[in-house]
Amino acid sequence: MIDTKTADKELQLYIRPQTFPVAVRMLKPGEEIPEKAKRPARDFKKLSMNCQVIDMARRYGWMIALTREDHICSLGITALGFDTPTHIYTSGTLCEGMYTETKEAGQRSEAAVDKFKPGEYYCLLVAPLDRATFEPHLVVLYANPAQVMRLTQAALWKRGGKLTSSFQGRIDCSEIIVTTMQTDQPQLILPCSGDRIFGQTQDHEMAFTIPWDRMEEIIEGLKGTHQGGIRYPITQFMEYEAKLPPKYMEVNRLWDVEKGKAQYTPRDRVVAAYKGSFADRVPVYPIAGSFAGCLDGLSIEEYCTDPKKAVKAMLNYYERYQPDVMLAYNDLAKEAEAVGCKVKYSDYVVPSIATHVLQDDKGKLAKLEIPDPYKDGRLPGFLEQCEALSKANFPSALGAVLVGPWTIAMLMRNPEVMLLDTFEDPEFIHALMRFATEYAKRFGDAVIKTKIGLSYSDPTASCSLVGPDTYREFIKPYHKELVDYFKAKKVNVTVHICGTTHQIYEDLLDAGFTTVTIDLDQQADPKLRVDQLKRLVELASSRNVVTIGNVDATIFERATKEEMEAEVRRCIDTAARFSRYVLSTSCELPPRAKPEIVQWFMDAAHDYGRYERLMG
Repeated sequence: MIDTKTADKELQLYIRPQTFPVAVRMLKPGEEIPEKAKRPARDFKKLSMNCQVIDMARRYGWMIALTREDHICSLGITALGFDTPTHIYTSGTLCEGMYTETKEAGQRSEAAVDKFKPGEYYCLLVAPLDRATFEPHLVVLYANPAQVMRLTQAALWKRGGKLTSSFQGRIDCSEIIVTTMQTDQPQLILPCSGDRIFGQTQDHEMAFTIPWDRMEEIIEGLKGTHQGGIRYPITQFMEYEAKLPPKYMEVNRLWDVEKGKAQYTPRDRVVAAYKGSFADRVPVYPIAGSFAGCLDGLSIEEYCTDPKKAVKAMLNYYERYQPDVMLAYNDLAKEAEAVGCKVKYSDYVVPSIATHVLQDDKGKLAKLEIPDPYKDGRLPGFLEQCEALSKANFPSALGAVLVGPWTIAMLMRNPEVMLLDTFEDPEFIHALMRFATEYAKRFGDAVIKTKIGLSYSDPTASCSLVGPDTYREFIKPYHKELVDYFKAKKVNVTVHICGTTHQIYEDLLDAGFTTVTIDLDQQADPKLRVDQLKRLVELASSRNVVTIGNVDATIFERATKEEMEAEVRRCIDTAARFSRYVLSTSCELPPRAKPEIVQWFMDAAHDYGRYERLMG
């Protein structure tokens, strides 16, 4: 027969419990209590209970003897047969209102508790297994679920099948001692409330009991299952390649790029910026519309009205400049034209509105229908352009530029007249904005079906034209409605507003735009100008919003190479360290921008915008 020290040694080897395995023996009348055993009433001057003395043995390493005179817990006294059950106990009163709803249910719970006959035993004797000077009836180990699993596996090594244990969530001392001794079977123990409160059993702990005459069998089971590869600590599968946070993996990617083993695509750079990370350099693109057509020898009107020629021009533009973002963009007049406005074209500037559909009669609004993107005006041609660019599978990010609701409304009514309406007829302004917002939604729905990103240009929402209060009253609610509409479809929305906008940065972020692309502050007095880029990037980066801008678009017809490089450096030095930044122009490139100046812009960005230089 195995001795207690050997049994403890084997359990420590294979199970590694956090506290001592505890030897438990019930002393019958006539059996002597070991002289060295501590007695709670005598030695501690306090009464104790079953779970407490087991806890002292497993944590302090003490041998303790608990008799009726040492005991305070009526439930534990009754379970171990140290006294006769009273009518209060058998009536279910002790359960009622705490563990059971009624006395009747409580009676059934008390009757289910395994008990020794009154007087069968008179003393509970416990000690750490390796220090026990007596032969135990059983051993109890407190352990975590994985350790209890190993003990369960060991118990089934020879016999197979499965263990069966029952639980009440109360009086677990009965299950530990009485049930184990009466069944002579190992028991899996769910520590009860009292054991957790008074026995200090922790949330992660369970318990497992082993009848002493089964100890050798279970030790053999631990050895056998251990040799079979089932062990504690649990052997974990480690032969895998970890999926680390994307930012961690970007470092590896950058090393591979530096060694020529990989390369960043334009889209990679943009995605890194949106995730708040860094690729090899700042992503860059100019806002190119009619410029691409002029570069390809088209007139502005041809570019804006012939989608096939526009697509060809955009493909050639991409091959020449390799921007990190490609835009499906022709002009900002097409939405107003589709609802009844007349457009005029020029050889030098972007299309504009010649006749405003609501200028002379705002009552016409009630009769207007929202244009069909697939039938009306040049809208179908723009969708054709979006579809073709999407199918081109550029390695760059791809977006479409639509017109925002305020600018649609202004072009329908006439900007000067509409500004007067904000004072004279605000209800009409809201009615017009509801129309324009629904229009912007409908056209946006058609565009996103081409699998292209969504950007709304609302240039006339600028504080250079309308004040912050006007923006908040007449524009912001509809911007937010537009953003929320597409966010519900899991589509993020970019906004571009011309001119001075720093007064409404908080409002733009509150509206929910995920990207804000800005112009230069166009105050006439240089002393009043604000570094809009610095203000926005500091605010936007704290909200996980991407900033785009703002190299002066007006210099692309006349700048020297040195002037362009200085302008690029200004933007990069101001914003690039914030990561959520894409370098671009402050507004659309002039149609007649000089191609070599655009190239200087791209070259300066590629050279000066390298993060290894910026981060030093």
